[in-house]
Amino acid sequence: MRDQYDIVILPNGLGLAGAGRQSLYLAVGYRQLCSVRPVVAAFHLSAGGAEWCEERGVPWVVHQLEWDNGRRRRIASLLRLARQLRAFRPTVLLPYTMRPNIASGLIWRLTGARLCMWNQRDEGRQRVEPRWERLAVRSTPWFASNSRHGAGFLANTLGAPLESIRVIHNGVEIPNSIPQRTIWRSDNGLTDNMWLACMAANLHAFKDHPTLLRAWRIVLDRARCAPDRLLLILPGLDAGLGTALKALAFELDLGRSVRFLGWSDNVPSVLAASDCCVFSSRWEGVPNGVLEGMAAGLPVVGTDIPGIREAVGDEGCAILTPPDDAEAMARAILAVMEDPGMGRHMGEIGRERIRTEFAPEKMVRETTEWIEEGLERVGR
Repeated sequence: MRDQYDIVILPNGLGLAGAGRQSLYLAVGYRQLCSVRPVVAAFHLSAGGAEWCEERGVPWVVHQLEWDNGRRRRIASLLRLARQLRAFRPTVLLPYTMRPNIASGLIWRLTGARLCMWNQRDEGRQRVEPRWERLAVRSTPWFASNSRHGAGFLANTLGAPLESIRVIHNGVEIPNSIPQRTIWRSDNGLTDNMWLACMAANLHAFKDHPTLLRAWRIVLDRARCAPDRLLLILPGLDAGLGTALKALAFELDLGRSVRFLGWSDNVPSVLAASDCCVFSSRWEGVPNGVLEGMAAGLPVVGTDIPGIREAVGDEGCAILTPPDDAEAMARAILAVMEDPGMGRHMGEIGRERIRTEFAPEKMVRETTEWIEEGLERVGR
């Protein structure tokens, strides 16, 4: 970055999942690689985010945005946010996900910033009233998306100018030393000869855990090994579906073959202990759960949707299955289980793709270049 400036990064939640983690990667990347002073300003705290920032010397603050309590309170809350952000003397506002994007687009000029860059992190979830979306998009000069179909949503649905949109893939760290699989297994009472599948995702409706659970029932019935050697691991926050999913697991008689871990700050170790990354989502941007599985060197059995296809690339698409199809997903899981050589090969392909297409350094560099171009554009 040619000139030092201040940047305020605005995720919806200050946490270590999804877009929140990406925003924190960017803050640390800027702090280490560029002459930028980042501040993270989130709308609520999530597990682990504050500690993560403090360990890395990234300042953070939480602003409670009142969005759903009427128009007057919403406007008053937006004005309070503008005053709070103005105190940081930002050059750039960098929001993540729909509500921060809209809030920042509406008030960024009041903060004294020179640029606001909308970050589209999915294919169009968490929509708000169309008039607020339209006004925010018209007020925002610069856009980025972590996926091609997210960029398409910006242009085709929200009406953002194509020339102001750039696709910048997520950054995912490959651990310098992957924890030995035996450590996590031993700590959790599992033997090395067990076969583990893992889906790292919060328990949201759009992740479609029910299809995965039904596929796992088929796997247990058809696998050549004893069912007590198979385990499906599900780390992720309960976003309202935990009880229903556990009831379905009971109904399917999955017993001890599935473990709901809840939120985990040690997903890399869970993935390192696994043999396969599974992902049953119906729609996604580019899911971090898939990218983290690839970074761990795991084959990915996922649904054949644009975001997962974009993550795994052409070679990885060989073991993707149609959404809502438990039978097809079970067959793909069994194919990976019964051909370890193929699984290792697909895992190597995935890890190399992370190195070339999804490295954090690449994400920081491309975001920096796009911000620079935006600052030049608005300065004309």
